[in-house]
Amino acid sequence: MDIRKLATFVDLADTLNYTETASRLFTTQATISKQIKSLEVALDTVLVDRSHRAITLTAAGELVLPYAQQIVAAQKEM
Repeated sequence: MDIRKLATFVDLADTLNYTETASRLFTTQATISKQIKSLEVALDTVLVDRSHRAITLTAAGELVLPYAQQIVAAQKEM
């Protein structure tokens, strides 16, 4: 699992906006979408509900988020 994908997920959970996350991470919206989809495939679960104009975290996304935050924080601390 790529730590950058976890960091992207953590940022997206904070903004709940692909465009804003892309801007904050100096990349494109398409890249953010691909990273989140790749993370979902790796975890074999859906993390983000894309069914409405505004995105929300799924129950699985809410469950994964604290672990992802801990991993990203530990990597930054290291």
